[in-house]
Amino acid sequence: MNSVKKASQTRLTVAIALFAAAVVSAMALTALGNRSDTYWIARNSLIPGTQISEGDIAQVQVALGQVSSNYLSENSSVVGSYVLRPIAKNELISLSAVSDLPHGEKSGQVPISIRSSDIPSDIEIGEAIDIYWVPEVMGIEKSRAPELVVSGVFLNSINRRATNFGSDISLTVSVVNSQIFSLLGATSSGRLVIVRSNG
Repeated sequence: MNSVKKASQTRLTVAIALFAAAVVSAMALTALGNRSDTYWIARNSLIPGTQISEGDIAQVQVALGQVSSNYLSENSSVVGSYVLRPIAKNELISLSAVSDLPHGEKSGQVPISIRSSDIPSDIEIGEAIDIYWVPEVMGIEKSRAPELVVSGVFLNSINRRATNFGSDISLTVSVVNSQIFSLLGATSSGRLVIVRSNG
């Protein structure tokens, strides 16, 4: 009887130990899954061609779980990298969104002034846009068709407050270097019209 009792107690002890181990393992896995790590986010909207500076980024703690390897953690060097695709304000910076080398041609920030009626009222910073040149007919001149000046450039900044003092809005657009002269040339006469890019 004593041996049977001892065997029963041993089985009970083993069962309790196994149950406790299972509970501890489950708690550990849950803790690991909910663990927050520190990652980089964009402090402001970033457009392709931008070289990231310290003022462009901030840190946030989030739990990403299995997709954590797709994003840049606090241990990653982000400053000095180049933006490859638009990154929205407060968006986590992914590995595929930046590169150590500039992608294709370098871009410049070109300020332009347009009429408030020549830009979509709901357009946002970071959106891709097309810019058209519309000639102004003088006297008996034959009207000319509008021309596409640059396509797929990005809106870097917009000052809508300027409309309080007149009909013009100040913009800054990110344009690859090879297109800057075309855009500046189009500002000498006629007017520019901003169209949200579909491409």
